[in-house]
Order: sequence, then C-alpha cells, then structure tokens
Amino acid sequence: MYEIGSEFHFEKNNVRENLIEVFEHAASKSGRNVAFLRCGRDAIGFVADDIIAKMEDAGDDSLGKKVFLPALSCDSMVRPFEVRGFDVSFYRLKEDLTVDTEYLISEMGKVTDNSKLSVLFMNFYGIADTTEASKAVRESFANAAIIEDVTHILLEPEKYLETDKAAYVDYHVGSIRKWLGVPDGALAISKDEFVMGALTGETDFSLLRMEALKEKTQYLDNGDEELKVHFRKLLSDAEDSLSDGLDPYHMSDESAEYLKSIDALYMSEKRAMNYHNLYSMLKALPIYGKAFRLLKEEDYEEFTPFMLPIVLDIDFMRRSAITEEGKTITRDGFEKVLASKGVYAPVLWPISEEAAKTCPVSESFADKMLAFWIDQRYNRFDMERICEVLDESLAQI
Repeated sequence: MYEIGSEFHFEKNNVRENLIEVFEHAASKSGRNVAFLRCGRDAIGFVADDIIAKMEDAGDDSLGKKVFLPALSCDSMVRPFEVRGFDVSFYRLKEDLTVDTEYLISEMGKVTDNSKLSVLFMNFYGIADTTEASKAVRESFANAAIIEDVTHILLEPEKYLETDKAAYVDYHVGSIRKWLGVPDGALAISKDEFVMGALTGETDFSLLRMEALKEKTQYLDNGDEELKVHFRKLLSDAEDSLSDGLDPYHMSDESAEYLKSIDALYMSEKRAMNYHNLYSMLKALPIYGKAFRLLKEEDYEEFTPFMLPIVLDIDFMRRSAITEEGKTITRDGFEKVLASKGVYAPVLWPISEEAAKTCPVSESFADKMLAFWIDQRYNRFDMERICEVLDESLAQI
C-alpha cells in the first residue's frame, strides 16, 4: 500500500555534481574535446559538419560521402546526414540488437572510395555492446569515421571514453535532455579538435520547451487538462522548429546552469532500482513469454539504465483477444490503451521502408517494441502500477 504520512524515512544526502564538468573532465582525461549542443540531432549534425570539413582540409572532395547507420534508427539520427548530402545506407542488427558485423563489413567493402566512409554505432539500452564491431571496422577501414551514439549509456562517460573500444571511435554523440528535465542539451565528443563551430543565441526550440516544462509542472500540481493539451502542443511545436540538425546550436544557458547541480548518484541508484524491480515484476506476470518478452537483463552496476523495453507478440494478442477491437490490435493501438490509463510507453522507433527491407530484425522491433520509463521521477509503487496496467490491458483486449 502506498503510504502518505506516518514517520519520516532516512534519505541519503548525496553530493550534487556539475554534469558539465563531469563530461568535460572525462573527455579531457581521455584526450578528447567536448561540445555541448541543443539536441541529439544537432550533435549528430555538428559531427557530420566536422567530418566534411576535415575531408576538405585534407584535400578530398566531400562529394560521394557515405554513412552506414543501424537499421533501427529514428528519423532524427538519419536526417542530419541526409540534409548534408551523405548517401545513407542501413546495416543489419542481430536478435540481441548487436551489430551484424559480417554484413556491415561486406557492405562497406562495396564502397569504391573508403576514405569517405562513416559509420554510426549505438549500444541499445546498454545491452548491445559495440566494441567488436568498432574494432572490426577500424581494422578493415582505417580512414573511416566511426561515431558512437551513447544516449542510452550517457551517465557514466568513463565507460565509453576509458575503455578499449574508445581507441576505435572518432566521435561520441548523446542526448542529455532525454535523461532529465532540461529544455535542451546534448554532447558531441571528438578525439581531435572540432573544426566547425555551433551557433549561439536563443532558439524557439529551447524557449518552447522551457515553457512546456513549466506548464507540465503546473499540470502535475493541479491536474488541469487544458494545460496538458497546451504543453503537449508546445513540445510538438518545439520539435517541429528543428532543422534536422542542419544548423547546430549550442546548449542554452538555462540548461547549462541547471546541469551545474545534479544529484547524479541519486539518478543512477533510482534508475537501477526501478529497472530491476520492474524487470522482475514483468517477468513474474502469467502472460510473460506469451503476449510479450523482455530483452537481456543487464547488470547496471556497469551502466545506468535508460529505459526498459518490452517486445509485444501481436499475433498472440490478436489470437487471444476477447473483443473485436482486440482482434485487430496493433502495437500503436496498444500504446494508446496504456496511455489512456496513464502509462506512457513510447514507440521506439518507426523506421524507413529501406531500413525495414534491409533488416527484418529491426523491422520486427520497430513494429513490436515499447519502452517504459524507469527514471528518477518514479519509485517501486510506480513500477507496480506499470505492471498492473500492462496486465489489466492485456486481459481486456
């Protein structure tokens, strides 16, 4: 039972950290340079600009530049390359979300001028290590630009900057705003100095998101549904204001100031506890292994967890449905069922037709995966509520 009142409990008084300095120190310690951008797609665009500039500084024509991305890539990972004229190809992933390295090396080998090759890796949810793939690419294509998106493993930079894998990687990018309530924030890290700079000044994206975050705080206090509609519209408008990372901006002063005092240890401990509690609760449901499955459970003494994904078995859900609506249920439709009961589990991610054709595994994940929030805003009782709503919703379709 959720208790309100009664005796106080003991709360640890953790040391607050300046996250900006944490990332700067980790980059400096590994001999790298870091820049703070507005959002993840700006960080990717910033890195893409740097790759192009260094090609041209080396006397190479940047025409014919080629990048390989995991087939399970959202549009905001793809567009920053497309708008800069990169030829984008997708590579396959395995069932555990690790890279199909043999396929990737084979496809990269078909490119005539491998001095213009780039590849982006991602350790999905901290369970899909990219070390072997990074090493294989570096050994096969010495001049290729290797980028790692570290959004899902962001909070412990020493884990991706001070490991063997770091020796193979040229750039790291990651979204900070996906981890806590700031209007904007992302990072780009390079083993060399960045040639290009980012724009400065206020942007609609940061201003709209700041207003939306304030209104959401008010909504959580008073439950005003009109306010909810309005702040959601502001968030949508903010995303629409971005130019696919074509004009990268520095992170706002407001976000930089906020990030100077963060209880990072609390964030890590809370996320790890919520992750393991929810994982155990989901696995104990009678419908587990039938209507949905979980991915590998990671030991989050190594990485602070980002979210907890589940993979739905849509065919099973349709066969066992007790309602006519349930017999035509889709992943997106089920997401709406959960949202109507107050549990928001974002779709990660819709992918392009080309990506789906390249990789059936990624197509399956894109059609069937949802992810639950397990962050520092929540506790064990919230994880129990997620479990209850999922179980109840599956039984009612």
